[in-house]
Amino acid sequence: MSNVSGQGDITPLTVAVCIGTYNQAQYLRGSIESAIAQTYPIQEIWVADDASTDDTPAVMEEICKDYPQVRFYRQPKNLKLPGNLSWLMAQPSTEIIVRLDSDDRLQPNYVEVLVHLMQLHPQAGFAHCDVFELDEHDHRSKVRRIIRSKTYESPEDMLKSNASGYRAAANCIMYRTQALRDVNYYIPNLDWGPCEDWDMVLRMAAKGWGNVYAPQPLSNYRVWDDVQGARAKRKTAEVWTTTLVYEKTLIPEYEKRGWSIEPLKRNMRKKAVEFVDALDSPRFTEQDRVEYKRVLNELGKSTSLSIAISMAEMGLNPVMRAWKKTKRSVKEGVKSVIRAMRPSRPSTA
Repeated sequence: MSNVSGQGDITPLTVAVCIGTYNQAQYLRGSIESAIAQTYPIQEIWVADDASTDDTPAVMEEICKDYPQVRFYRQPKNLKLPGNLSWLMAQPSTEIIVRLDSDDRLQPNYVEVLVHLMQLHPQAGFAHCDVFELDEHDHRSKVRRIIRSKTYESPEDMLKSNASGYRAAANCIMYRTQALRDVNYYIPNLDWGPCEDWDMVLRMAAKGWGNVYAPQPLSNYRVWDDVQGARAKRKTAEVWTTTLVYEKTLIPEYEKRGWSIEPLKRNMRKKAVEFVDALDSPRFTEQDRVEYKRVLNELGKSTSLSIAISMAEMGLNPVMRAWKKTKRSVKEGVKSVIRAMRPSRPSTA
């Protein structure tokens, strides 16, 4: 592990950008070129195609002609996202690895800013930042932010802050390679699916790794329109894996430290109520709805959950969604006010 070797003398860190892709050929060039355009030297750029069925191979053939430094590998069969990324991030020989999805893009100074924080805090297993939201037409809609006062967050503080959910604006994350190796990437829980990033960083905290955060938008995260609930079918898996993160990772770590698990149980109940939002999706069959209600109760059975399910079955979810949208807008406004009121601090804090 590289360290701060003396005051004003920081050991440079080698960096690789790892881009996992599946059926996103139209966005690959933009993602790769955003890695090539970094203001900090990038030693390796890897792209792993998870057996795409679109024209990704042909697109990558052209890109590799233009940029011979890009290393491309096509999986012989589909491994799904955690499997493909685990293979991919195990390939570089660098000290730092940036995970970049193939439909997302980095700002030119992404690596420069975050690697500096990683240099200053060798105990940080990963670094993250605010992100611009990008729609399918490359238009920026807003900035995703988190409210946080410290640059470095200790493993203990991280386990506490993540009690209510994954505390990162998006999954474009810079990792320390040693931290990835310490937790064996996504491999221990490959079948957990939608919560793979949250699970992995919590396992890093359990191993003693903290994290650093830059309160500025340094990447662009693609957010897709959810036409008629197209993502709702993934919700059952998301609820199930959320339950597993609490039961298999957070609760054992809290008990190991002698902390009360009641805040975790309270957040599980709260999350179950929030997940009711997908119950009226037209993509659900009646059997899907029965299964979805079952996993919701496994996550956090409560009177509030029963009421929320009853309201959804009475057709009131659209009203609740409008209310939640209003609350989100107010929350974003509060975040902006808090940011504006805080004194500026250098990124080296």
